[in-house]
Amino acid sequence: MKIRPEILDHWPEVRERLPADFELEATARLRGAFTRVREIKNAETLLRLALAYGGLGMSLRETCAWAEVGGIARLSDPSLLERLCKAAPWLGDIVAALIAEQAKAPAGRFAGYRLRVLDGTSICHPGADRTTWRLHVGYDLATAQVDQLELTDIHGGENLQRLTYAPGDIVLADRYYARPRDLRPVIDAGADFIVRTGWNSLRLLQTNGEPFDLFAALAAQQEQEGEVQVRVHEGMTGTPPPLVLRLIVRRKDPQQAQAEQERLLKDARKRGKKPDPRSLEAAKYILLLTSLPTATFAPADILTLYRFRWQIELAFKRFKSLAGLDSLPAKKPELARAWLYARLIVAIIAEQIAGQVPDSPPSGCGYPTG
Repeated sequence: MKIRPEILDHWPEVRERLPADFELEATARLRGAFTRVREIKNAETLLRLALAYGGLGMSLRETCAWAEVGGIARLSDPSLLERLCKAAPWLGDIVAALIAEQAKAPAGRFAGYRLRVLDGTSICHPGADRTTWRLHVGYDLATAQVDQLELTDIHGGENLQRLTYAPGDIVLADRYYARPRDLRPVIDAGADFIVRTGWNSLRLLQTNGEPFDLFAALAAQQEQEGEVQVRVHEGMTGTPPPLVLRLIVRRKDPQQAQAEQERLLKDARKRGKKPDPRSLEAAKYILLLTSLPTATFAPADILTLYRFRWQIELAFKRFKSLAGLDSLPAKKPELARAWLYARLIVAIIAEQIAGQVPDSPPSGCGYPTG
């Protein structure tokens, strides 16, 4: 998928891709994005300007020149900046409406389940040396489409509660989402999860509440793949029953284990420290926590399902690289939000026009090593 500059030259086609029940004029006025008719005559014109600026990566001056030459609007750079800043919440509503429209598509099922991936990606404004914005993305593997999206500032942490769940959902997430308080709500919603975990991500207990020795369990595993039941310490007392889950363990191939250990050693050298020996030992294994039932999903099935996470890596590559989501030009928060939302609107529409994504993982058929 690639955003082509001529996409806005075919405005009627782009306009048809917006949800039919989304009233541009009414919602723009309700959100305060369009309050008076002056240089910009209606909400549709405001949207075209926003998409030219954010979606196509024009500067404010270029957008004004493009609009004047095309007979769309005539306004100054400061005036456009002010209008776009006010339009940011409204543009966010349009993104949400597009996502909701995609979610209506019939979802393929895997043995009665719907596979969903949750991940987050960082976006920085010009000159920033750290995260400025964080984009949280829910991805439906059956439809190969984003089905939920949330934009937060740097304080918006990654957690499983960024998604809403329905019975039959299976969410796949990496180790950043392995947090005790976030696991139970997924189960309470009737859904299940497969979450990558590290040796020190969670405090694990035996099912009877006694301490659990992870490394003893790893050393005792004879086969390449295995599992053990564990209890997650949630730090709560009272009525909730213990959260008992399956810990799926897969011993990595020697080359994969060595590559991960070398990465840990290199990172430790950069920080002038020695790596924890337990980290080097845990690097030999893939550890997954899941709430899926043993009778239906064998350890090999859990590992196979988790491998589908690579698809959201492709989605992020499309959004950040091909769609240029990582070229945020604005520092002012309101303008940055407008730019990001406009970029997402065009990216989603361009992806709809382009069709489906490739159906093979970028790194071959091996298991993930990170």
